[in-house]
Amino acid sequence: MTIHHMTAIEACKALKKRSITAQEIKTHLLSRVSLLDDEMGAFIYQDQTAALDNTELLAGLPISFKDQFHIESLPCSFGLNKTIHSDITAPIAEKLFAQGATLLGKTSLPPLAMDFQTNNPIRGFCKNPWNPDYTVGGSSGGGATAVATGMSFVDIGTDLSGSLRIPASFCGVYSLLPSEGAVSSDGMLLTPTLSLNHFARPGPIARQAKDLALMWRALSGEHESSIPKSLNLAYWLEADDVPLDTDIQDLITQVMASWQQKGHQCVKAKPKNFCFKKSWETFGRIMGDETSAFMNPFTRWLTLLFGNQSRKRSPNFLNNVMKGYRRNPNEYTSALKDREETLLDCHDFFKNIDAWILPVTCCTAFKHMAPTSEHGPSRDYREPIMVNGLEVNYFDALTAFTTPVSLIGHPVVTIPIGLDRNGLPIGIQIVGRMNKESELISIAEELSKHTQIPDCPVF
Repeated sequence: MTIHHMTAIEACKALKKRSITAQEIKTHLLSRVSLLDDEMGAFIYQDQTAALDNTELLAGLPISFKDQFHIESLPCSFGLNKTIHSDITAPIAEKLFAQGATLLGKTSLPPLAMDFQTNNPIRGFCKNPWNPDYTVGGSSGGGATAVATGMSFVDIGTDLSGSLRIPASFCGVYSLLPSEGAVSSDGMLLTPTLSLNHFARPGPIARQAKDLALMWRALSGEHESSIPKSLNLAYWLEADDVPLDTDIQDLITQVMASWQQKGHQCVKAKPKNFCFKKSWETFGRIMGDETSAFMNPFTRWLTLLFGNQSRKRSPNFLNNVMKGYRRNPNEYTSALKDREETLLDCHDFFKNIDAWILPVTCCTAFKHMAPTSEHGPSRDYREPIMVNGLEVNYFDALTAFTTPVSLIGHPVVTIPIGLDRNGLPIGIQIVGRMNKESELISIAEELSKHTQIPDCPVF
């Protein structure tokens, strides 16, 4: 078997048996990067230091990190023209290195991770390996391309509003978004001593659910959990007034039927009082308040002053984020209270189900779009995305299903379920019980046995 065709688990087993060395694996992967990445644009930094075998869980396995993570003495770009050298190592990287991982390189992202496409001044557009004319998604897009093409076994990315889940869905790979607070989010911002109070979470991207299980064991010490033979699954396909692409709806309906044939129970349901539009608003008000705290006050004022047209075009995402930019303490407290009520509603809902199935986005992967305007890392898109012949705002089409899940803080595994009419992957969110990552990954492994997707053409 060619090295890059191994799973991460297979590579670790080979390392422990001494049938291959960590440096042999790293050399092979870097050769693959040299072969493919001029076209793909997945990597910003390639690490050339020697990979050493070790006796820890990951045994020297080379993995990549989104170039948003600080790693001491190494460059970190955050997708910007100006690269800094980090003085600290992010806790998640420290943990994985302590578990035997070695660094392969750092992967591409939009400036400050503030877009749902991966396009920056350093590498340009990161290409979707299924069709280079199409977006890989963002903001953890470089990692998704690296994993899908076999340039990396595992990439560690980040997610605030869908930045792990969207690239995983568009590239036909798997991602794990851990429960809020389960893994430290320190060392992910430009100023490494700062962190967000809510929503920002690091997590792995991999080609198989079992590789997510390996990475979760490295991060948490937990082994895979046993799950019921017959799972109780709920699904929901409507995000209030935003349409869902028929390819996505049809594929979810098909996989639900196949899961039912295997003895799993699938019912259409959502938490009793859960409203996607309201959750969108609550998320935006909290996220806008917390992220704008790191902005220059003058920049924040200009954004509010000149953002009226953007807000009108994106009534559900940008509009609510900009409400948070006002940094009104009473509005922030009110939003946190609304969140608590939603969390209680979801807690009751998950007492009776094993997982909640949702689309990742309202739209399928689309061709690369350049921003209409760009002020620093803030981008706007006047061109809508077409969904079932209807015009839907760029930001609203991409966040209708991700930000409500970000709001509740539950763990999410994204798995591929098939291809759209253009031959590009479609994934789903499998949302699990709070702090039950091992159980959720086991559920994802079971469900993925009954979905079919061909190998990535570049793999």
